[in-house]
Amino acid sequence: MSIPSSFIDRLLSTVSIVDIINRRVQLERSGGRYKAKCPFHGDGNEKTPSFVVYEETGSYHCFACKASGNAINFLREYDGIDFMESVELLAASVGMEVPKQEKPVDLTDAISINTKATEIFKDQLKGPQGKNAVDYLKARGISGETAKFFELGFSMEKNPSLHSILSPQYNQNDLEDSGLFGTNDNGEMYDRFRDRLMFPIRNIKGEHIAFGGRLIADKDNQAKYLNSPETKTYKKKYELYGLYEARLIEKRPKSLFLVEGYMDVIGLHQYGIKNAIASSGTAFTPEQLRKILSYTNDIFVVFDGDEAGQKASWRAVENALPLLREDVRMSFIFLKPGDDPDSFIKNKGKDAFLKLADEAITFSEYFLDTIKKQDDLSSIEGRSRVAQFAVPLVDKIVNPTLREAYISEIGHICDLDFGKLLNGVINIVPENVKQEEPAKKVPVSVIRKSVLGIFTVLIQYPKLAGESFFNLIAKDSRFLFLHDVRNFYKDNPTAPPSILFEQIENEKIKNLFGEALVSEIKLSEENAKKMLNDCIDIISKSEKDRQETLKEKYNMQEITSAEKRELQQIILKKDVMSEEDQILLKNLSSK
Repeated sequence: MSIPSSFIDRLLSTVSIVDIINRRVQLERSGGRYKAKCPFHGDGNEKTPSFVVYEETGSYHCFACKASGNAINFLREYDGIDFMESVELLAASVGMEVPKQEKPVDLTDAISINTKATEIFKDQLKGPQGKNAVDYLKARGISGETAKFFELGFSMEKNPSLHSILSPQYNQNDLEDSGLFGTNDNGEMYDRFRDRLMFPIRNIKGEHIAFGGRLIADKDNQAKYLNSPETKTYKKKYELYGLYEARLIEKRPKSLFLVEGYMDVIGLHQYGIKNAIASSGTAFTPEQLRKILSYTNDIFVVFDGDEAGQKASWRAVENALPLLREDVRMSFIFLKPGDDPDSFIKNKGKDAFLKLADEAITFSEYFLDTIKKQDDLSSIEGRSRVAQFAVPLVDKIVNPTLREAYISEIGHICDLDFGKLLNGVINIVPENVKQEEPAKKVPVSVIRKSVLGIFTVLIQYPKLAGESFFNLIAKDSRFLFLHDVRNFYKDNPTAPPSILFEQIENEKIKNLFGEALVSEIKLSEENAKKMLNDCIDIISKSEKDRQETLKEKYNMQEITSAEKRELQQIILKKDVMSEEDQILLKNLSSK
């Protein structure tokens, strides 16, 4: 069932976010707001409450972990339920009936197909056809009890096929959408998983949403591991294999071990490490890390000791940078080449594995060691290149305290003012490259603050959405989202900002709007208008600076094809083109 947006608007305007949260977290009134120890980080052991609830705007915000949102967001994160369940729970609390949309989005059959397939695979593992798979599990040291806990199964290569069993019970389109089947050149459906040990993937509610399959014996032209494609029940970047199972044992684990494969999770569980999870058929993503941080702040990354494992570990670092907090402890365990978590614990035992955790490399240690290895720190050129490598990485860090700590540390390593470099005040160029006077650039941090200022103004004075200042950035495609926010307030000047918050899809923009929602800056209308003008003026200048930078790169013959197209678009958006612009546009189009 899908829900009309108009109902969501009415629901958020009706419920009291203070009542909803206070039933789950003890709130204390503090002036015009409510405070509590944050339920999303630190296991509620904060010395000073960082979690604030604003009844007037229907929103909450944690100043430590940056969690923010409205009543729906809170229930989804705290209760671990999906959007639909959150809406129904809120509606029931205020006696509202949730209306149905004309075309419901029903996942019932999709979940049912996967659940039925799981049962069939389990039965096939127990039968004579599953003997080789059972022998494989025994050879890996996996007991029947562990196989049952993870609902392991086997997919047969011989008839009856899974499709022939399920097709009489389900609609053909639903079977096709399940990801369990492929279609041949004749349009006939066939089983995607054949002759494989099967690993059901469950979401946080325990529903079967996808599968992984491993060949028992190697076959030509077939991958050892095969995963379900993305379906309406399975979005890879959000799911973590084993998280549901780990939470069956401990609802809020003290720590989690992030590993690469299904068998790593199962092998660790078999030997007593029951808090292991794996990225589900994909590289580790920021969305997966955000989900992990909903349950624990202590994470050990344990990837294989080969080159691929090293690369995966560094990707985890890059994805973690925007989510770093003082209370997050992310550490890395590097196994020797040829080892993986499953083989290590099988050969050396639980205590040896836990010793690795005790000796794990901290996030900052791994990050800084990697930075240092980029070049020779004994030379000016080497230190300059190390600083250049670090700039885009540190720029991802949102937490102000940690950001300053890394700026200070890298400045010490490179023996320069890294803070100025990061903010675009100084510019390092490679050796032997002659540079003209550098084009002044509006730092990303300044643009971010300007967008935050615009959001703050519109939340406090929605009628300022009608100001003509916005025309200065009307043609800048980078800030189309500002016009969406402006148009919302022009059409709905009395709407609570939490309604708009729910409609913003981009995660970064949503977080920024969340910050503005809980801003303690109170502006007079006159000051708000001036602030709006100043912020838009800064943003509009950033495009002019970008044009000058691209023109300089063009003149030095260092411009890429993508940058050429970008420069063309900037020129074409101008209401009036100078003669110089016309000549440049012609040259860009001819090369």
